[in-house]
Amino acid sequence: MKNTTYDWRSIAALNAVSTFAQVGQFGIPFVVLPLWLEQQGATALQLSLYAASLWLGQLPGLGVAPRLTRQFGARPTILAALLCSILALAAIALGISALWLPAGLLAGFGQGLRWIGLEPWLYHIAPSHARGRLVGFHETLIALAPIVAPAMSGWWGIEGLAPLWLGMGFLLVSAVPLLWAHEDRPRASSASAQAPDATPFWQLPREKIFLLGVGVALFGGMSESAFIGLFPVFGSARQLDAAQIASLLASFGLGGLLMQYVAGWLADHRGMAFASLCCCIGTAVVALALTCALGPLLLHAAVFCLGGLVTAYLTLALIASAKTLGGSMARNMSAVSMVYTLSAVVGPLAAAAAMHAVGGNGLMWVIAGFALLMAVYVARVASRRRLA
Repeated sequence: MKNTTYDWRSIAALNAVSTFAQVGQFGIPFVVLPLWLEQQGATALQLSLYAASLWLGQLPGLGVAPRLTRQFGARPTILAALLCSILALAAIALGISALWLPAGLLAGFGQGLRWIGLEPWLYHIAPSHARGRLVGFHETLIALAPIVAPAMSGWWGIEGLAPLWLGMGFLLVSAVPLLWAHEDRPRASSASAQAPDATPFWQLPREKIFLLGVGVALFGGMSESAFIGLFPVFGSARQLDAAQIASLLASFGLGGLLMQYVAGWLADHRGMAFASLCCCIGTAVVALALTCALGPLLLHAAVFCLGGLVTAYLTLALIASAKTLGGSMARNMSAVSMVYTLSAVVGPLAAAAAMHAVGGNGLMWVIAGFALLMAVYVARVASRRRLA
């Protein structure tokens, strides 16, 4: 029997880096700082521009990360990403409103750079037979960020510079376990890894599993951003107060936290197509159920399930890119992540138009529609050839 050993120390170290960094790069800038900026006197226009700057800044980070990891290695790329985020938080701490937008761009850039600098490294050294479960486990860990960041900010205090110091502290701590990870540069320079050097970025693999991941990322980005951006409007249409809406958003986040490993397990044991169909069909059913009048307990249960299913879209897209044989994992994951980020801009616009036309339930109709379109896409791709 073949004796295969895996670098579990590096796997554990990289998971730790990502968990701590996600709090400082996502939990604080994306979740906590909009509230903090509002307290500093930011207008609705300034808040919307800041939020947009985070996503726009992420795109170039996702795009340049594969080239930087090839030229300089994954570890320096990740350290540079952490430094970018620290500088972004420090710029906001200066209290100059003119710096909010460029700081948001820099924070998003650091997030995208670390995302692609770290995750292909992690999944490359993982056992191939359990890669889906590892992606699901990793996504579960980083799903802690939007829960931990506001909770610690509330405990530490959101006044003054406390949230910014908290974010910078997490970023500094995240650099420590990076020292324990072993970067196998010779392995990273194998023939498959070097293929992108002579290949334009847009010439991506045409494997069915990669095309499946692109489709899941496309519909996933639209669905998650639409829900997060417009659920308060949906809740207000249901006569829910702010505390009830916040409680339901917590249920959504908890579902995303607890159900990602299940998505990875399904992808490993039943295949990507089956796991994707389960998620999109389940999403359509739950979204349609939310258009009905539900009691508090059923409402929380439905939002919890929707959180797990919608969040699993990104998990499955990343699993698909990790399982793709052609090209480099870093470039494949970068492309899928960019599709997800770009589609996240479209989702709220489509949902807002639907809600303007048919009322608050328009949000759930749009999410259900995205899920059904994704089901058709997945079924067509899967019917061509069995997917791994």
